Amino acid sequence: MRLKVNLSPVGSGLSVDDSIDLYCGQGEQILQWVGYASCSRLAYKRGDVYGRYIPQSITTKDGQPLDVDIVINELFGDGDELYVEYSNGPMPFRIRWEGRPRTPPFKWGEAGEELPPHDTWLRELDLVQEGIMSLIDTTVFATNGISEDLEVVKDVLMRNAGAMQMVFYFQSSEGASNGDQLGQITLPQFRGIMIQAKVITTRFPAEKVDEIFTSVVTSEQALARKVESKSGVSTFDLMDFTIAIIHVAAQRYAAMSPAEAGKASMVPLQTKMDELFKNCFDVYLFPELQKRLDRFSAAVSNPAAQLLLKRGRKLVEQTLDSCQLKRVKSSVVKVDLRWLCNHLQRWNLLNKDFNLQELALIAVFAKQTSTDPHRFILHPHPLDYNYSEFERLLLGMAWHIYVTKKKGEAFEEYLGEMLDTIFKKAGILVEVVKDKQDVDE
Repeated sequence: MRLKVNLSPVGSGLSVDDSIDLYCGQGEQILQWVGYASCSRLAYKRGDVYGRYIPQSITTKDGQPLDVDIVINELFGDGDELYVEYSNGPMPFRIRWEGRPRTPPFKWGEAGEELPPHDTWLRELDLVQEGIMSLIDTTVFATNGISEDLEVVKDVLMRNAGAMQMVFYFQSSEGASNGDQLGQITLPQFRGIMIQAKVITTRFPAEKVDEIFTSVVTSEQALARKVESKSGVSTFDLMDFTIAIIHVAAQRYAAMSPAEAGKASMVPLQTKMDELFKNCFDVYLFPELQKRLDRFSAAVSNPAAQLLLKRGRKLVEQTLDSCQLKRVKSSVVKVDLRWLCNHLQRWNLLNKDFNLQELALIAVFAKQTSTDPHRFILHPHPLDYNYSEFERLLLGMAWHIYVTKKKGEAFEEYLGEMLDTIFKKAGILVEVVKDKQDVDE
Protein backbone atom coordinates (compact mmCIF):
# COMPACT_ATOMS: atom_id res chain seq x y z
CA MET A 1 0.00 0.00 0.00
CA ARG A 2 1.22 3.48 -0.92
CA LEU A 3 -0.07 6.68 0.68
CA LYS A 4 0.50 10.22 -0.50
CA VAL A 5 1.33 12.20 2.64
CA ASN A 6 1.16 15.99 2.58
CA LEU A 7 3.18 17.58 5.37
CA SER A 8 1.85 20.82 6.80
CA PRO A 9 3.11 23.00 9.66
CA VAL A 10 0.63 23.34 12.52
CA GLY A 11 -1.48 26.48 12.21
CA SER A 12 -0.88 26.90 8.48
CA GLY A 13 -4.39 25.87 7.44
CA LEU A 14 -3.08 22.64 5.87
CA SER A 15 -0.84 24.50 3.44
CA VAL A 16 1.50 21.87 2.03
CA ASP A 17 5.20 22.26 2.85
CA ASP A 18 6.24 19.00 1.31
CA SER A 19 4.76 15.75 0.03
CA ILE A 20 6.09 12.21 0.16
CA ASP A 21 5.02 8.75 -0.97
CA LEU A 22 4.90 6.50 2.06
CA TYR A 23 4.93 2.74 1.51
CA CYS A 24 3.33 0.78 4.31
CA GLY A 25 3.03 -2.83 3.19
CA GLN A 26 -0.46 -4.18 3.91
CA GLY A 27 -1.31 -1.13 6.02
CA GLU A 28 -1.42 -3.01 9.32
CA GLN A 29 0.38 -0.22 11.21
CA ILE A 30 -1.56 2.34 13.25
CA LEU A 31 -1.79 5.96 12.09
CA GLN A 32 0.74 7.08 14.69
CA TRP A 33 3.35 5.29 12.60
CA VAL A 34 2.39 7.41 9.57
CA GLY A 35 3.03 10.57 11.58
CA TYR A 36 6.44 9.55 12.89
CA ALA A 37 7.58 7.96 9.62
CA SER A 38 6.58 11.03 7.59
CA CYS A 39 8.29 13.45 9.96
CA SER A 40 11.45 11.32 9.88
CA ARG A 41 11.40 11.35 6.06
CA LEU A 42 10.92 15.12 6.07
CA ALA A 43 13.91 15.61 8.38
CA TYR A 44 16.03 13.35 6.14
CA LYS A 45 15.03 15.25 2.97
CA ARG A 46 15.94 18.57 4.57
CA GLY A 47 19.17 17.36 6.10
CA ASP A 48 17.89 17.91 9.64
CA VAL A 49 18.50 15.65 12.63
CA TYR A 50 16.12 12.82 13.43
CA GLY A 51 13.38 14.06 15.76
CA ARG A 52 13.52 17.62 14.44
CA TYR A 53 9.85 17.45 13.45
CA ILE A 54 7.12 16.03 15.69
CA PRO A 55 3.69 14.90 14.35
CA GLN A 56 0.71 16.75 15.82
CA SER A 57 -2.20 15.26 13.85
CA ILE A 58 -3.16 12.89 11.06
CA THR A 59 -5.84 14.65 9.06
CA THR A 60 -8.15 13.89 6.15
CA LYS A 61 -8.32 16.08 3.05
CA ASP A 62 -11.33 17.77 4.66
CA GLY A 63 -9.25 18.83 7.65
CA GLN A 64 -10.76 16.31 10.11
CA PRO A 65 -8.23 14.97 12.67
CA LEU A 66 -8.22 11.18 12.92
CA ASP A 67 -7.81 8.82 15.86
CA VAL A 68 -4.13 7.90 15.59
CA ASP A 69 -4.65 4.49 17.22
CA ILE A 70 -6.68 3.17 14.26
CA VAL A 71 -5.06 0.73 11.82
CA ILE A 72 -4.23 2.33 8.44
CA ASN A 73 -6.10 -0.10 6.17
CA GLU A 74 -9.34 0.46 8.08
CA LEU A 75 -9.54 4.01 6.72
CA PHE A 76 -7.28 4.20 3.69
CA GLY A 77 -6.58 2.28 0.52
CA ASP A 78 -3.72 2.20 -1.94
CA GLY A 79 -3.02 5.65 -3.39
CA ASP A 80 -5.11 7.58 -0.88
CA GLU A 81 -4.07 11.02 0.30
CA LEU A 82 -3.82 12.39 3.84
CA TYR A 83 -2.19 15.22 5.78
CA VAL A 84 0.29 15.16 8.64
CA GLU A 85 0.53 18.35 10.67
CA TYR A 86 3.87 18.76 12.40
CA SER A 87 5.69 21.15 14.75
CA ASN A 88 8.93 21.38 16.67
CA GLY A 89 7.33 19.52 19.60
CA PRO A 90 8.14 18.59 22.21
CA MET A 91 4.87 16.66 22.74
CA PRO A 92 3.35 14.67 19.83
CA PHE A 93 -0.27 14.64 18.69
CA ARG A 94 -1.46 17.65 20.66
CA ILE A 95 -4.36 18.28 18.26
CA ARG A 96 -7.52 16.56 19.50
CA TRP A 97 -9.61 14.23 17.40
CA GLU A 98 -13.29 13.66 18.02
CA GLY A 99 -13.88 11.24 20.87
CA ARG A 100 -10.33 11.55 22.24
CA PRO A 101 -10.61 11.35 26.04
CA ARG A 102 -9.28 14.29 27.97
CA THR A 103 -6.67 13.50 30.60
CA PRO A 104 -8.48 13.92 33.91
CA PRO A 105 -6.86 15.65 36.87
CA PHE A 106 -5.20 12.99 38.99
CA LYS A 107 -6.98 12.36 42.28
CA TRP A 108 -6.42 9.33 44.46
CA GLY A 109 -8.69 7.75 47.03
CA GLU A 110 -8.65 4.57 49.09
CA ALA A 111 -9.65 2.49 46.05
CA GLY A 112 -7.08 4.10 43.75
CA GLU A 113 -7.51 6.76 41.08
CA GLU A 114 -10.80 8.67 41.23
CA LEU A 115 -12.07 9.96 37.90
CA PRO A 116 -14.21 13.10 37.69
CA PRO A 117 -17.90 12.71 36.73
CA HIS A 118 -18.58 12.65 32.99
CA ASP A 119 -20.86 15.70 33.34
CA THR A 120 -17.99 17.83 34.65
CA TRP A 121 -18.08 19.88 31.42
CA LEU A 122 -21.62 21.02 32.28
CA ARG A 123 -21.00 21.51 35.98
CA GLU A 124 -17.97 23.66 35.23
CA LEU A 125 -19.60 25.54 32.36
CA ASP A 126 -18.69 29.22 32.73
CA LEU A 127 -21.89 31.00 31.71
CA VAL A 128 -20.25 34.40 32.15
CA GLN A 129 -17.49 33.48 29.71
CA GLU A 130 -20.13 32.17 27.30
CA GLY A 131 -21.71 35.64 27.14
CA ILE A 132 -24.84 34.94 29.20
CA MET A 133 -24.31 38.16 31.18
CA SER A 134 -25.68 40.01 28.15
CA LEU A 135 -29.09 38.50 29.00
CA ILE A 136 -29.10 39.91 32.55
CA ASP A 137 -29.69 43.53 33.51
CA THR A 138 -26.76 44.12 35.86
CA THR A 139 -28.30 47.38 37.07
CA VAL A 140 -31.24 45.47 38.55
CA PHE A 141 -29.48 42.56 40.28
CA ALA A 142 -26.67 42.68 42.81
CA THR A 143 -23.50 40.77 41.98
CA ASN A 144 -24.24 37.96 44.44
CA GLY A 145 -27.80 37.75 43.09
CA ILE A 146 -26.49 37.29 39.56
CA SER A 147 -24.16 34.49 40.67
CA GLU A 148 -27.00 32.68 42.42
CA ASP A 149 -29.24 33.14 39.38
CA LEU A 150 -26.63 31.62 37.06
CA GLU A 151 -26.12 28.68 39.41
CA VAL A 152 -29.85 27.92 39.37
CA VAL A 153 -29.85 28.23 35.55
CA LYS A 154 -27.13 25.60 35.51
CA ASP A 155 -29.23 23.41 37.79
CA VAL A 156 -32.08 23.62 35.28
CA LEU A 157 -29.69 22.53 32.54
CA MET A 158 -28.41 19.66 34.71
CA ARG A 159 -31.94 18.40 35.40
CA ASN A 160 -32.76 18.30 31.71
CA ALA A 161 -29.31 17.47 30.32
CA GLY A 162 -30.06 13.84 29.46
CA ALA A 163 -33.28 14.69 27.65
CA MET A 164 -31.81 17.61 25.72
CA GLN A 165 -28.79 15.54 24.73
CA MET A 166 -31.01 12.88 23.18
CA VAL A 167 -33.20 15.51 21.50
CA PHE A 168 -30.06 17.06 20.04
CA TYR A 169 -28.70 13.81 18.59
CA PHE A 170 -32.10 12.66 17.40
CA GLN A 171 -32.69 15.95 15.59
CA SER A 172 -29.23 15.79 13.97
CA SER A 173 -30.60 12.95 11.82
CA GLU A 174 -33.38 15.10 10.35
CA GLY A 175 -32.57 15.68 6.71
CA ALA A 176 -29.19 13.97 7.06
CA SER A 177 -28.11 11.82 4.13
CA ASN A 178 -25.48 9.69 5.91
CA GLY A 179 -24.38 8.69 9.37
CA ASP A 180 -21.37 11.01 9.37
CA GLN A 181 -23.73 13.97 9.79
CA LEU A 182 -24.98 12.77 13.18
CA GLY A 183 -23.81 14.81 16.15
CA GLN A 184 -24.03 18.30 14.60
CA ILE A 185 -27.19 20.29 13.95
CA THR A 186 -27.73 22.97 11.36
CA LEU A 187 -29.89 26.07 11.53
CA PRO A 188 -32.94 24.34 9.93
CA GLN A 189 -32.58 21.46 12.40
CA PHE A 190 -32.37 23.85 15.36
CA ARG A 191 -35.41 25.69 14.07
CA GLY A 192 -37.16 22.33 13.74
CA ILE A 193 -36.70 21.63 17.46
CA MET A 194 -38.17 25.02 18.31
CA ILE A 195 -41.14 24.37 16.03
CA GLN A 196 -41.82 20.95 17.57
CA ALA A 197 -41.66 22.44 21.07
CA LYS A 198 -43.96 25.28 19.96
CA VAL A 199 -41.35 27.79 21.05
CA ILE A 200 -41.98 29.70 17.83
CA THR A 201 -45.13 31.83 17.88
CA THR A 202 -46.36 34.98 16.18
CA ARG A 203 -44.78 36.99 18.96
CA PHE A 204 -41.55 35.01 18.85
CA PRO A 205 -41.11 34.22 15.14
CA ALA A 206 -38.65 31.85 13.47
CA GLU A 207 -36.45 34.80 12.51
CA LYS A 208 -35.63 35.32 16.20
CA VAL A 209 -34.57 31.67 16.50
CA ASP A 210 -32.38 32.06 13.40
CA GLU A 211 -30.75 35.16 14.88
CA ILE A 212 -29.97 33.30 18.10
CA PHE A 213 -28.43 30.42 16.15
CA THR A 214 -26.23 32.81 14.17
CA SER A 215 -25.12 34.81 17.22
CA VAL A 216 -24.20 31.70 19.21
CA VAL A 217 -22.46 29.82 16.39
CA THR A 218 -20.31 32.88 15.60
CA SER A 219 -19.55 33.81 19.21
CA GLU A 220 -15.93 34.01 20.30
CA GLN A 221 -16.19 30.97 22.58
CA ALA A 222 -17.96 28.83 19.99
CA LEU A 223 -15.40 29.67 17.31
CA ALA A 224 -12.56 28.86 19.71
CA ARG A 225 -14.06 25.43 20.39
CA LYS A 226 -14.50 24.76 16.69
CA VAL A 227 -10.90 25.70 15.95
CA GLU A 228 -9.75 23.19 18.58
CA SER A 229 -12.02 20.40 17.32
CA LYS A 230 -11.86 21.49 13.65
CA SER A 231 -15.63 21.08 13.37
CA GLY A 232 -17.90 23.02 11.03
CA VAL A 233 -18.41 26.69 11.85
CA SER A 234 -22.00 26.65 10.57
CA THR A 235 -23.29 23.91 12.88
CA PHE A 236 -24.05 23.49 16.59
CA ASP A 237 -22.36 20.99 18.83
CA LEU A 238 -24.03 20.05 22.12
CA MET A 239 -22.35 22.90 24.00
CA ASP A 240 -23.56 25.48 21.44
CA PHE A 241 -27.04 23.99 21.64
CA THR A 242 -27.04 24.29 25.45
CA ILE A 243 -26.02 27.96 25.32
CA ALA A 244 -28.60 28.70 22.63
CA ILE A 245 -31.40 27.29 24.82
CA ILE A 246 -30.58 29.92 27.46
CA HIS A 247 -30.77 32.69 24.84
CA VAL A 248 -34.10 31.36 23.58
CA ALA A 249 -35.50 31.30 27.12
CA ALA A 250 -34.51 34.90 27.81
CA GLN A 251 -35.68 36.38 24.51
CA ARG A 252 -38.90 34.39 24.31
CA TYR A 253 -39.96 35.43 27.82
CA ALA A 254 -39.73 39.10 26.90
CA ALA A 255 -41.46 38.59 23.54
CA MET A 256 -44.41 36.67 24.97
CA SER A 257 -45.31 39.50 27.36
CA PRO A 258 -45.01 42.68 25.26
CA ALA A 259 -47.18 44.70 27.65
CA GLU A 260 -44.68 43.98 30.42
CA ALA A 261 -41.55 44.08 28.31
CA GLY A 262 -39.98 46.60 30.65
CA LYS A 263 -40.47 44.30 33.61
CA ALA A 264 -38.90 41.29 31.85
CA SER A 265 -35.43 42.52 32.74
CA MET A 266 -36.37 42.33 36.42
CA VAL A 267 -37.27 38.63 36.17
CA PRO A 268 -34.42 36.22 37.07
CA LEU A 269 -33.01 34.21 34.18
CA GLN A 270 -33.80 31.00 36.07
CA THR A 271 -37.51 31.86 35.91
CA LYS A 272 -37.30 32.32 32.16
CA MET A 273 -35.59 28.94 31.83
CA ASP A 274 -38.25 27.26 33.96
CA GLU A 275 -40.98 28.85 31.83
CA LEU A 276 -39.40 27.58 28.60
CA PHE A 277 -39.22 24.00 29.85
CA LYS A 278 -42.59 24.06 31.61
CA ASN A 279 -44.57 25.63 28.75
CA CYS A 280 -42.75 24.17 25.73
CA PHE A 281 -40.37 21.25 26.17
CA ASP A 282 -42.30 19.51 28.97
CA VAL A 283 -45.65 19.95 27.19
CA TYR A 284 -44.85 19.28 23.55
CA LEU A 285 -41.31 18.01 22.91
CA PHE A 286 -40.70 15.45 25.65
CA PRO A 287 -44.17 13.79 25.60
CA GLU A 288 -43.97 13.28 21.84
CA LEU A 289 -40.53 11.67 22.17
CA GLN A 290 -41.77 9.44 24.98
CA LYS A 291 -44.82 8.42 22.93
CA ARG A 292 -42.57 7.28 20.10
CA LEU A 293 -40.24 5.41 22.44
CA ASP A 294 -43.11 3.68 24.24
CA ARG A 295 -43.78 1.74 21.05
CA PHE A 296 -40.71 -0.39 21.83
CA SER A 297 -42.01 -1.41 25.27
CA ALA A 298 -43.72 -4.52 23.88
CA ALA A 299 -40.38 -5.78 22.57
CA VAL A 300 -38.68 -5.25 25.95
CA SER A 301 -41.48 -7.03 27.82
CA ASN A 302 -41.51 -10.03 25.46
CA PRO A 303 -40.09 -12.95 27.55
CA ALA A 304 -39.35 -15.15 24.54
CA ALA A 305 -37.44 -12.35 22.79
CA GLN A 306 -35.42 -11.62 25.93
CA LEU A 307 -34.58 -15.31 26.32
CA LEU A 308 -33.43 -15.42 22.70
CA LEU A 309 -31.16 -12.42 23.22
CA LYS A 310 -29.74 -13.98 26.37
CA ARG A 311 -28.88 -17.17 24.52
CA GLY A 312 -27.33 -15.27 21.64
CA ARG A 313 -25.42 -12.79 23.80
CA LYS A 314 -22.00 -14.12 22.81
CA LEU A 315 -22.85 -13.86 19.10
CA VAL A 316 -24.12 -10.30 19.60
CA GLU A 317 -20.82 -9.39 21.27
CA GLN A 318 -18.82 -11.00 18.47
CA THR A 319 -20.88 -9.06 15.92
CA LEU A 320 -20.06 -5.75 17.60
CA ASP A 321 -16.41 -6.83 17.77
CA SER A 322 -16.49 -7.38 14.01
CA CYS A 323 -17.77 -3.82 13.51
CA GLN A 324 -14.98 -2.22 15.48
CA LEU A 325 -12.23 -0.47 13.60
CA LYS A 326 -8.95 -2.31 13.95
CA ARG A 327 -6.99 -0.25 16.43
CA VAL A 328 -4.98 -0.40 19.62
CA LYS A 329 -6.86 -2.78 21.91
CA SER A 330 -9.07 -1.08 24.50
CA SER A 331 -10.51 -2.60 27.66
CA VAL A 332 -14.11 -1.75 26.72
CA VAL A 333 -15.45 -2.35 23.22
CA LYS A 334 -17.52 0.56 21.96
CA VAL A 335 -18.44 1.32 18.36
CA ASP A 336 -19.57 4.70 17.07
CA LEU A 337 -23.08 4.74 15.62
CA ARG A 338 -21.79 6.67 12.60
CA TRP A 339 -19.43 3.80 11.80
CA LEU A 340 -22.13 1.24 12.54
CA CYS A 341 -24.22 2.84 9.78
CA ASN A 342 -21.74 1.42 7.24
CA HIS A 343 -22.33 -2.10 8.55
CA LEU A 344 -26.10 -1.64 8.74
CA GLN A 345 -26.02 -0.77 5.04
CA ARG A 346 -23.90 -3.85 4.26
CA TRP A 347 -26.45 -5.95 6.14
CA ASN A 348 -29.21 -4.48 3.90
CA LEU A 349 -31.01 -2.85 6.82
CA LEU A 350 -30.29 0.89 6.68
CA ASN A 351 -32.06 2.65 3.79
CA LYS A 352 -34.02 -0.53 3.10
CA ASP A 353 -35.93 -1.55 6.23
CA PHE A 354 -35.52 1.83 7.96
CA ASN A 355 -34.02 5.23 7.18
CA LEU A 356 -31.51 7.29 9.14
CA GLN A 357 -34.21 9.22 11.03
CA GLU A 358 -35.89 5.99 12.15
CA LEU A 359 -32.51 4.58 13.15
CA ALA A 360 -31.86 7.69 15.28
CA LEU A 361 -35.05 7.01 17.27
CA ILE A 362 -34.03 3.36 17.72
CA ALA A 363 -30.61 4.59 18.84
CA VAL A 364 -32.21 6.74 21.56
CA PHE A 365 -34.19 3.70 22.72
CA ALA A 366 -30.97 1.67 22.85
CA LYS A 367 -29.07 4.32 24.78
CA GLN A 368 -31.71 5.00 27.44
CA THR A 369 -33.32 2.33 29.60
CA SER A 370 -36.31 4.59 30.37
CA THR A 371 -38.74 6.01 27.82
CA ASP A 372 -39.41 9.07 30.03
CA PRO A 373 -37.10 11.91 28.90
CA HIS A 374 -37.09 13.33 32.45
CA ARG A 375 -35.30 10.17 33.54
CA PHE A 376 -32.76 10.16 30.70
CA ILE A 377 -29.10 9.90 31.66
CA LEU A 378 -26.49 12.28 30.30
CA HIS A 379 -23.98 10.08 28.47
CA PRO A 380 -20.29 10.94 28.11
CA HIS A 381 -20.20 9.45 24.58
CA PRO A 382 -23.79 9.36 23.30
CA LEU A 383 -22.90 7.92 19.90
CA ASP A 384 -20.75 5.07 21.24
CA TYR A 385 -22.49 1.73 21.76
CA ASN A 386 -21.26 -1.04 24.06
CA TYR A 387 -22.42 -4.66 24.07
CA SER A 388 -25.62 -4.07 26.06
CA GLU A 389 -26.60 -0.98 24.08
CA PHE A 390 -25.88 -2.75 20.80
CA GLU A 391 -28.13 -5.60 21.90
CA ARG A 392 -30.96 -3.11 22.56
CA LEU A 393 -30.23 -1.50 19.19
CA LEU A 394 -30.72 -4.84 17.45
CA LEU A 395 -33.90 -5.45 19.46
CA GLY A 396 -35.24 -2.01 18.52
CA MET A 397 -34.44 -2.51 14.85
CA ALA A 398 -36.18 -5.89 14.83
CA TRP A 399 -39.29 -4.47 16.51
CA HIS A 400 -39.44 -1.51 14.11
CA ILE A 401 -39.25 -3.79 11.06
CA TYR A 402 -41.68 -6.27 12.60
CA VAL A 403 -44.31 -3.56 13.16
CA THR A 404 -43.84 -1.50 10.00
CA LYS A 405 -43.58 -4.50 7.67
CA LYS A 406 -46.49 -6.22 9.48
CA LYS A 407 -44.76 -9.54 9.82
CA GLY A 408 -47.13 -12.45 10.34
CA GLU A 409 -45.08 -14.71 12.61
CA ALA A 410 -44.46 -14.22 16.33
CA PHE A 411 -41.99 -11.46 17.14
CA GLU A 412 -39.42 -13.78 18.70
CA GLU A 413 -39.41 -15.85 15.52
CA TYR A 414 -38.74 -12.80 13.36
CA LEU A 415 -36.09 -11.58 15.83
CA GLY A 416 -34.32 -14.94 15.54
CA GLU A 417 -34.43 -14.80 11.74
CA MET A 418 -33.05 -11.23 11.66
CA LEU A 419 -30.26 -12.00 14.11
CA ASP A 420 -29.35 -15.14 12.17
CA THR A 421 -29.09 -13.09 8.96
CA ILE A 422 -26.96 -10.41 10.64
CA PHE A 423 -24.64 -12.97 12.23
CA LYS A 424 -24.04 -14.59 8.84
CA LYS A 425 -23.48 -11.29 7.00
CA ALA A 426 -21.09 -10.19 9.72
CA GLY A 427 -19.17 -13.43 9.29
CA ILE A 428 -19.92 -14.64 12.82
CA LEU A 429 -21.97 -17.62 11.66
CA VAL A 430 -20.85 -19.59 8.63
CA GLU A 431 -23.25 -21.83 6.78
CA VAL A 432 -21.94 -25.37 6.58
CA VAL A 433 -22.56 -26.85 3.13
CA LYS A 434 -22.84 -30.60 3.30
CA ASP A 435 -20.59 -32.58 1.02
CA LYS A 436 -22.51 -34.29 -1.83
CA GLN A 437 -21.10 -37.66 -0.76
CA ASP A 438 -22.45 -37.13 2.79
CA VAL A 439 -25.87 -36.29 1.38
CA ASP A 440 -25.90 -39.44 -0.80
CA GLU A 441 -25.00 -41.59 2.17
